[in-house]
Amino acid sequence: MSCAQAIRCQGGSPLDSTVPLLPSLVEHHYQLTWHDEFNHRPGYHLPPSERWIADIGHSYPGGAPAWGNNETQKYTTSPANIQVTSSGTLTLTPRLSLNGSWTPARIETQRSDFAATPGGKLYIESRLRTGCAHPYKQQGIWAAFWALGTEFRGNHTNWPAASEWDFVEVVNGLPKVYNTVHCGIAPGGPCNETNGLGNGGVGWSICEWHTVGFEVDRAVDVWYKERLKWYLDGEQVFELPASRINSSATWDAIAHKGHFLLFNVAVGGYWPGQPNATTADGEDVQMEVDYVRIWNAYEPGVHHIATNQSKKVDSGVPKHEWVGDGS
Repeated sequence: MSCAQAIRCQGGSPLDSTVPLLPSLVEHHYQLTWHDEFNHRPGYHLPPSERWIADIGHSYPGGAPAWGNNETQKYTTSPANIQVTSSGTLTLTPRLSLNGSWTPARIETQRSDFAATPGGKLYIESRLRTGCAHPYKQQGIWAAFWALGTEFRGNHTNWPAASEWDFVEVVNGLPKVYNTVHCGIAPGGPCNETNGLGNGGVGWSICEWHTVGFEVDRAVDVWYKERLKWYLDGEQVFELPASRINSSATWDAIAHKGHFLLFNVAVGGYWPGQPNATTADGEDVQMEVDYVRIWNAYEPGVHHIATNQSKKVDSGVPKHEWVGDGS
């Protein structure tokens, strides 16, 4: 199959042809530009290294200790903590050792250039679920799907200036998900650090599958009309217009420069607090990811599409529920 015959090409190689470029996406000028379905590869428990970096230890080399958040865990690549399953999902599982130490997992994309082009849009989507344990047993558990600006790579001290997008943050197993942007300087600054700018949380059913989406909308004529949008199960739940930041340089870092994606389950930290004697480990507090997909739209005037598509629906036959944003 040639590159032109495949759905799209990345680095000269066709992307997984089991994910078709759907007619509705073509119609709206979207292209599937990157994705991972977390398909099982016998003999391998990690996602492919050409797409993902597995973070290990208590910090980035030269970075802030305890991952900058007073987290207690030590990230590993052990199959006890991270697995691409035979069901075609990725699991990130915190474990408590006999000596009282915690080991979960954290991964980030090799690519750090995910961005919307001028006059275009970027749409990121994942289907995932968080741990099933009662909140009483999830004290200190912090599950997240998020992104950091490319300038954070190689300079692990320039947060929040490099920018951070938070698509999913669920703490202590509570039925709420937080959507937030971090930027500028801390404390204070245009993003009210260290809190960031967000929606204060919306309803989230633990243990259930959710489709989460995020859009960078640059399909306008001037930068201060641009905006970021967050989606949960096909419904928009938060929007951040550039006019709220009111700084072209800061907005450039947030919405114009590239980002890389991360999945992790942390244990402890300033926000959730530390785990206690009731905190469960293992599958009850793990995060499971079905897929992550990225589309780009290159022409102005296109509309948001939330696919809400999963290979788990209808015995493996994708279900497509296209949702416009009304713009």
